[in-house]
Amino acid sequence: MIISFSAKNYRSIKNRVDFSLRKRGHGQEIIQNSFHPEGLPEKHELLKSAVIYGANASGKSNLIRAVAAMQSVIKHNGVENSDTRILLEPFRLDGNSRNDPILFEMELIADGRRFRYGFECTQEKIVSEWLYGQKKRMVLLFARKDNRFVESSPDFAELNAWTKIINDTKLNLPENKLFLSTAAKMFSGGACESVQNWFEHKLVVVSSDAYQQFLGYTLQSLKKDDSFAKRVSSLIRKADLGIQDLTVTVKDSNQPNQISAEVQTHHVIDGVSYSLDMFFNESEGTKKVFALSAPLIDILLNGKVLFIDELDAGLHPLLVSHMLEVFHEENARNAQIIATAHSPALLTETLFRRDQVWFANKDKNGASFFNSLADFTGIRKNFACIVKDYLHGCFGGVPYIKDLAVEE
Repeated sequence: MIISFSAKNYRSIKNRVDFSLRKRGHGQEIIQNSFHPEGLPEKHELLKSAVIYGANASGKSNLIRAVAAMQSVIKHNGVENSDTRILLEPFRLDGNSRNDPILFEMELIADGRRFRYGFECTQEKIVSEWLYGQKKRMVLLFARKDNRFVESSPDFAELNAWTKIINDTKLNLPENKLFLSTAAKMFSGGACESVQNWFEHKLVVVSSDAYQQFLGYTLQSLKKDDSFAKRVSSLIRKADLGIQDLTVTVKDSNQPNQISAEVQTHHVIDGVSYSLDMFFNESEGTKKVFALSAPLIDILLNGKVLFIDELDAGLHPLLVSHMLEVFHEENARNAQIIATAHSPALLTETLFRRDQVWFANKDKNGASFFNSLADFTGIRKNFACIVKDYLHGCFGGVPYIKDLAVEE
């Protein structure tokens, strides 16, 4: 579960931004949209979802990219991997930031315990790294500057074991490696392994152009598990796409890492059944729902966290609302979804609390900043009025459109 995420000096994010899934206030506003997780004090709750609005180029997608970049650094144990280095792009609209390190920090709950983990890095090295863990309170487990440990908890087992190895072998931690990932591989059962596993197995990031990669995941899931096919068919039926059932035939491909499949959709019109080819006859929106179906089911069944860019692209607002309602109402494992969107039709008092709605904006220097709707005071309670205020630019997050007439 995610509590908060912070980033600094990443793409359009110059100054530190803090994005939080903490429930604000103790009112009864849409109580099914929040939950109390193990690892947080009593009466402290987390939100099951959040939506980020913003004009094009406001920075909302860069927040999703920042999460993906942090995950990539952790998965690849630092910045040695060339694919990871490409993701690490600092703010470039002033002379200093492009030479400064990028900062990422995530506060999360893994294995029932609260952690706060972060690091600063460039494309060449890890500049600093830190991990806090909850005992009776949050305590610093380790802090690293370059490849030196500048502070640590005396009973932090992984660092104590690492220090002994270093003393015995005279080796050192390379400056382009993370201690978290290194320790997670070397010492099982500790805090580092819990955090590493959370980033590898509990966090899912979907960019706006990555839906095709999840199509393969859906097809593989259907091939491995017959019960998954029933769940996917149920999800497609509930989405009211006119599809009554699916028939999926998955074949092994001669090409490595590729899969061949035929997907037939079954429609019933006036009592007569018709079959169509998913990939040739159905709409782009239907194919998107199908591609995302297995990841969504997996996330809900296993209590994962999903960051997804442009969730509403190509989908009707009522369908997107239904997908979000599933996270609010049919979510026994307390999975979470954070999505960027454009459609104001999603802004209703039955779907979101105010602390679930965020706006991305840019200042005069081109730097992105983020505000929650809950940050604004003196606004009307009626969401219909809030939508009108949003479209008039009262909260930011909308484009300032000048005269688009073409000069002759």
